[in-house]
Amino acid sequence: MPQLLARPQAPWALRLLPPFPAVAQRVLALVSNEDVAIRELGDLVKMDPSFSAELLRFANSALFGARHEVKSVSQAIVLLGLDRIKTMATLVAVNRLVRSSMRVAALRKVWLHSLATALIAEEAARVTSVAADAAYTAGLLHNLGTLGLMSAYPEEYSRMLEVTQDFGFDLLQTERDLFDIDHCLAGCYLAQGWDFPDELAAAIAVHHEDPVAGEVSLDNVVKVSWRLADALGYVAFPPDKAWTYAELVAFLPNASSFARGKSPEEFKASIDKRMAAAPV
Repeated sequence: MPQLLARPQAPWALRLLPPFPAVAQRVLALVSNEDVAIRELGDLVKMDPSFSAELLRFANSALFGARHEVKSVSQAIVLLGLDRIKTMATLVAVNRLVRSSMRVAALRKVWLHSLATALIAEEAARVTSVAADAAYTAGLLHNLGTLGLMSAYPEEYSRMLEVTQDFGFDLLQTERDLFDIDHCLAGCYLAQGWDFPDELAAAIAVHHEDPVAGEVSLDNVVKVSWRLADALGYVAFPPDKAWTYAELVAFLPNASSFARGKSPEEFKASIDKRMAAAPV
């Protein structure tokens, strides 16, 4: 009988994190099946009343742009589509992860930066032929490792950020020194452990690498989008390099069509409006 291989032990810094909600994990797996029935998905979500309530709260927020009031999970599936429900389930689950630590100012900044990145990535996907919902989810989760480490060690991570900013230390190296893992690899590890798609885990792992001009990939959309979030003022922590809005948009194919030709100020105003409606 061949020997069974065990999953590698979690890095010590990630062992205090709660597991990804079971209902969310099952939703993600179910909607990946093209033949899923609406009733089957609705029945699954209803098994967790609090998750169902949060899903409806997000569905009715301006963050997702629903044109009519969504009164049931089944209606949400019909109106928003399976891909949007998948994205929403991920958002609800990660919001649960960080909610208890949202009082820490540094963590709230990271969460808001992640939301802004998701909205920007969704727009970047429109001009790059990358699936919009995949881009939104990857943008939301690009700093999953940071959110995880800060949720487990809010005070320690906040102090580390202060020291890094005060003395100009390299963020990733400082994370490795203190936690034996940086937030890029921590996020990739969590994504794999929670059975997220490999493409998403890879995008999380490499998001600090420089973007590539004209490249059409989920990785590149995320690399451009989180830097655009910084350029528009949603900075979570000082970046290694200060990019301009124009420099970053130029990395995208069909750059002239990005944000439907809006000025940076107009685009930021549209992002601000959706961010203000986020039920966080």
